This record gives sequence, C-alpha cells and structure tokens, in this order.
Amino acid sequence: MKQMLGVLALLASFATPAFAQTSSTAPQLNITTAAAMDMAHYAVGLAENRHLKLCIAVEDTDGNLVAFIRMQGAYAGCVEASIAKAKSAARFARNTIEFFDAVRTQNLPIGFVPGILPSAGGAVFKQGDTVVGSIGTSGDTNENEQALVIDTAKHFH
Repeated sequence: MKQMLGVLALLASFATPAFAQTSSTAPQLNITTAAAMDMAHYAVGLAENRHLKLCIAVEDTDGNLVAFIRMQGAYAGCVEASIAKAKSAARFARNTIEFFDAVRTQNLPIGFVPGILPSAGGAVFKQGDTVVGSIGTSGDTNENEQALVIDTAKHFH
C-alpha cells in the first residue's frame, strides 16, 4: 500500500497544469513531419559519429509515430522499444529517465502503469516552454541512448 501511494504521488507530480481556455477545444502545438524527419536524421548523424547502431523514433505530443529510422545493424528487437520510449515521454511530457530514476532510487513499481516505460533513452523536446514531441532510441547502453536523445532534443529546442 505504501508503494502504491508513492506511485500515485509520483504520477501526480508529473501532472501538467491546465490552461484556461475560452472555447471547448485547445489548440495543440505538434511537430511537423518535416521537422520529425530532420530530427531523426540529426539523431542518426550523432549516432554514426558515436559509432552507435540504433532505432530512432520521433512522435508527436499525443505519442503517435511521425518518423522512424532503424539504422543498418540495429537490432530488430529495438524497434518497439524505441517507439515505446518516445511514446512514454510524449504522453507524460517527461523524459523517461525520470521514471527510470524513480524506480531505482525510490523502488517505486511504476512499470505496471500503462504507458510508462521506466528506461533511459526517451526525451521530450519543446518549442519555448511547450512540449511539441518526443524522441526515443534503443540499441545501446542507457548512458549512450540518454546522451543522444538529450543532445538531439537540445539541438531542436
């Protein structure tokens, strides 16, 4: 029960504030297809320079796939993992390393929460202060994947 309360508290801390709207719909900024492809190709360039073979997924703010590249030599089993990392980051507007660190440091069992992937390698990117998409990678170490997504997201910030 104590762990469940910890999980709920963690999820509540990730909640984003509601924006006041005068209409019943809210416009949402999202990455364009061209920008998603640019981001994926930039990430491939970084990966090649670092001698990594990765699967790279770019998703919109709703966690829908917009661009995907499986580099030559990347493991087939990493396709779904890269997409899941990008989806987790997008849907919770948080880098997946935050979930990963919470699991490790606080022993929180958040991996069972639908949509959360407590892993390195998923990051959001923003336009100003607004999340407009996410990127996920898989195929190498946690450290290499995390560095690549952060460097890519910073380049497009």
